[in-house]
Formats: sequence, structure tokens, C-alpha cells
Amino acid sequence: MRAVILEAYGPPENLKLVEVPIPEPKDDEVLIKVQAASVIFADSMVRRGVYIRQLASPPFIPGREVTGTIEKGGTGVKNIKLGTRVAASVLTGGYAEYTTASVKNIVYLPERVSFLQGLVYLTNLRIAYLAYYVFGQIQPMDTILLHAPAGGVGTLITQIAKRQANNVVIALSSSREKLEYCLANGADYGVNYKTLDYVEEVLHLTGGKGVDVSLNSVSGPTLEKDPYVIKPLGRWVIYGVAAGYGTIDPQKMIAAKSLTVIHFSVYSVLEREEYRQATKFLENWLHTEELISVSKTFPFEEVAAAHHWIDKQHSVGKIALVV
Repeated sequence: MRAVILEAYGPPENLKLVEVPIPEPKDDEVLIKVQAASVIFADSMVRRGVYIRQLASPPFIPGREVTGTIEKGGTGVKNIKLGTRVAASVLTGGYAEYTTASVKNIVYLPERVSFLQGLVYLTNLRIAYLAYYVFGQIQPMDTILLHAPAGGVGTLITQIAKRQANNVVIALSSSREKLEYCLANGADYGVNYKTLDYVEEVLHLTGGKGVDVSLNSVSGPTLEKDPYVIKPLGRWVIYGVAAGYGTIDPQKMIAAKSLTVIHFSVYSVLEREEYRQATKFLENWLHTEELISVSKTFPFEEVAAAHHWIDKQHSVGKIALVV
């Protein structure tokens, strides 16, 4: 089969398309014939060697999210129909024509859901659910400041906020094109932090009151600014470090405003009821809601171009490799 191998940590050019044997599923796994694989920021971090170093070292096949059909089950897998359409989470191995996944990490795709649509929701909707409901505890009339609103998770947080409640969403992004995407997706306001002081602008938009909650997946320098735009007794949910780790000073507005600061990682809840509820939310959404698809696709042969696209922050929504 064809697969993309990461030869060494480094630039996108270290990703090479090669021929390798089709893997065999373990007892609790299924073999999936891959139709599409996500290309996400975490994949870029893996490629650069700043993420999951302890789980894999080059050469290996990267890729964490796939959609496709079940081709074979392991010896311990029962009641699996071959040809069933699924989406699956894998730690590595997604950039290939075939991959294996644990049965507990697959989600069945309704017939109404295309393979490319399935990729959009598989992981991102569950993280969006956790950020919005579990850790953000967002209420129907809350005002939300949303960092990275044009990304895969941010896109779906906006949809939850506008479809499930009557939240005001302030989208904070870096370009006119991304803000146009966010507004078309339902955000109420768009703020370009490259051209405006976002603290001043958010306070202006909220009549000086600030927001009820900031959902922050970027960290870095925003950790210095966010406390100034959150209302007293507000919530600050931090769940990513796309702009670096940054620092939090608890005496700088946080204590004075009695802010609740919540850090979370999806990995901390994978075996908990919160994640099971997020999965139920995902399954219901796939059956009932209007769905979007990936915003851009690349053939396997152009995997390096896909990673350059991610690295240069060109992407909105979700992008994917197609077999």
C-alpha cells in the first residue's frame, strides 16, 4: 500500500510517499481502507518533533484522524460488518491507504455523512462540546470571546453557540479572509488582532463590560491580555498552545475579578463520562444537524504542500488528504 513516512523530524519535505505492507489488526482492532485523512496543527507539531515524541520516533506514518470502510476485524472483534463506513482516531498511521484502529476509537458514519464531512466532526466536535458545555459551562445568553475561530474546533464552537443557544460570539483572528469565514459561520463580531488592540475593541463591543467567557486555544501572548476582557466572576478556558505556552500572572486582574481559570486537555477525559457524553453529542449531531465539509483537500502526493498550508496558517476549517 502507499503510505506517507516521516523520515526525520523537521520540514514538510521530510514526508515521503512510499510503499509499505498493509498492517494487520490486533485483537481489538479493525483494518480500515482509508478514504481521507485530516491534516491538523497537531500533525505539524508531530512532524516537527514537539508532540508525542514519547509515542513514536522516525521513521513512522503520521496522521491522527481518518475516514473509510472496515476491511477486516481482529480476532477479538465481533459483530462488525465489513464495508461499514467509519471515522476513526489513531495516534499514528493515518496517512496511508490502510490503517488500523481500536474498536473503541471508531464512530459509525450515517449514510447522509460523506467521508470528508465525517473528518470535520470526529475529534473537533467532541473538543468543542467539552470546551463549551463541560469546562466553559456556557449559558444561553453568555458572550464568548473565541480565539482561533476559523480553525476546526473554533468553527464548531461557533455552530454550537448559535444553534444550541443565543450566545454572542466575538471571533478573534488574524486576517480579513478568516474573519469573513467566521462571520459567515455565524459569529456576531470579528476582530482582527493584527490591526486592532483586541482588548480595547472587545471592551468597546461589549459596552465596557467584557465577555462572560474566553475560550482560548492559542495561549502565548494572549495570556497577558485575556484577563482584561473577561467580566468579574467570568470564566477563562485554556485548551491549547498554538502560539506557545506563555505565562499567567494570578495577580494581574485574575484575582481582582475573581475569574475562574480552567485548563483542560481532551486526553484527561478520554476514559471518563464527559468524553462519552461528547461522543453521544457527536453521534446525534451527525444524524440531525446541517453539516459542513472540509475546506480544502490535497492528494497524498502533495502531503508536503498540505503541511506548508497548515504551517503558514492559510487554513480555515478543516483540510484533508484524499487517497
